[in-house]
Amino acid sequence: MSLLVNLLLSALPFGSPVHIPVQLAGNFGEPRPNHFHGGIDVKTDREVNLGVYSIADGYISGAVIEKYGEGHALMVAHPNGYTSYYFHLNRFAPQIEAAVRKWQYAHRQYACDIKFPRGEFPVAKGQLIALSGNTGSSQGPHIHLEMHRTKNDNLCDPLNFLKGIVKDRTAPAVYAFKTYPQPGEGVFQHSPSSRIFTFDKGHFQAWGKVGFGVRANDHMDGVYNNYGVRYTHLYCDGRLVFTSDVNDIPTSCHRMVNSWGDYDHFLSTKIWFMKSYIEPGNTLPVLRAGKDRGIINFNQQRDYHLRYVISDVFGNQTVKEFVVRGEPEAIPKPARPEGASPLYYAKDNHFKADGVQLNIPRGLLAKDSWIQPQYFHAAGALSMGYSFSKASFPLFHYARISIKPAGVVRNPKKLYIAMRTSMGAAAPASFCGGEYADGWVTGRLRELSGIYYIASDETSPAITQMNLNPHHLFFKITDTGSGLKGYEAYVDGKFILLAFGKNKEVFFCDLADTPVRPTGKERTLKVIAVDNRDNRHEYMTKIKY
Repeated sequence: MSLLVNLLLSALPFGSPVHIPVQLAGNFGEPRPNHFHGGIDVKTDREVNLGVYSIADGYISGAVIEKYGEGHALMVAHPNGYTSYYFHLNRFAPQIEAAVRKWQYAHRQYACDIKFPRGEFPVAKGQLIALSGNTGSSQGPHIHLEMHRTKNDNLCDPLNFLKGIVKDRTAPAVYAFKTYPQPGEGVFQHSPSSRIFTFDKGHFQAWGKVGFGVRANDHMDGVYNNYGVRYTHLYCDGRLVFTSDVNDIPTSCHRMVNSWGDYDHFLSTKIWFMKSYIEPGNTLPVLRAGKDRGIINFNQQRDYHLRYVISDVFGNQTVKEFVVRGEPEAIPKPARPEGASPLYYAKDNHFKADGVQLNIPRGLLAKDSWIQPQYFHAAGALSMGYSFSKASFPLFHYARISIKPAGVVRNPKKLYIAMRTSMGAAAPASFCGGEYADGWVTGRLRELSGIYYIASDETSPAITQMNLNPHHLFFKITDTGSGLKGYEAYVDGKFILLAFGKNKEVFFCDLADTPVRPTGKERTLKVIAVDNRDNRHEYMTKIKY
């Protein structure tokens, strides 16, 4: 985004979402496994129930309750074409709370993603819209604030709009760089392997095609937190070869962070190196490079002068320089992994073996790679177990897997694809869908290292009564097979809303908050649970209310 556009955005009348000094626990675009951090995390002094205020004029366009990892969330559409999102809230303003409750009862479900029409809930800048909390996947009390382009839902850096409420004169810290000699085409410091170096050595040697990555964190005045970096520029001999601007990210590109960041290195160290070149299947629009994709070809016997410029949204920057001497030397050819078959990023990939088929469409891989099939005996499974990578290998989107059942199929509608991270895993297997047709069960996957097999579920969910106090109704609903799909509860045939929080197996209710009026008499309470293979359990008991 240009400096002029940034200045115009910062001049728009946006204010703070809180009435305390703003400090950030996290910034926009920080790399995480499989996703970017989509907003800024505003600290709430480790407290809940602080007022949350609309950052600009607009209207409430949506509300979410425990549908995703957002907990309680609100969306405010603004007239400049952007929508602000507020996550991990405790409660909404009363009129919004009432509208959400009305929707939940009309649709007989607690978890929801509701859209409100323009004008139903207009709000002004600084108007109270909610109370802060710690709901959803939050690890501690804070407000997660996002900014989306309303027309396409792209994620934008909230600090484009809110730089006036955060003070920062601290430059990013740049720690080290990592080399990525291209297989069969380059070496760095006499090695074809990826390696880490510090900048203080100053002089290095290479031959052929090499990509680079950098480890850097941003920082802000007066706080200890580490943040992601907004801008990266890599120059070679004064020519810009790569740049990144972490802003305006399509939500469909979240998993491409695994390609831009060194995902394998992060898994073993919890440290991200962000590549300063673009893998051919990575279409993240925040990355820019020429036809060489940011890869530098050291093909002349001379010194190459490289310079990193790392900067933040406030203009603070850090510069690191080093010299690479081009010196001819032999480049070894890469070895093909044992038992591997090729995968191509620019083609549809179809893998078939005895009892399994895998279809990975083009566009799901960052680069050409290898599939390494493995076979397992899965106790209690109705097929062999199949895995396709020895190390974690996430795809950009879902692919299809089909497995043939072993033996006679008794009830095809109860079959599904299950996935475990290992056959010794104690946790229940993940449900990957499953449709039976022509002798195959087909589901979906987006991690090639998982172990996939056919399971059958003919067992209903378990409903455990924990407390029958009408003001503290408390049930536990579990399913160890395909997983819980839905649930409902009734008192004397009238629907009541059971809520849940961080523990998705615990459901609770205060009958005083429901349409059921107290009579002091014995009432019939019924709880119904259905799993993903449509096994149903009805639990009935008597309560006095």
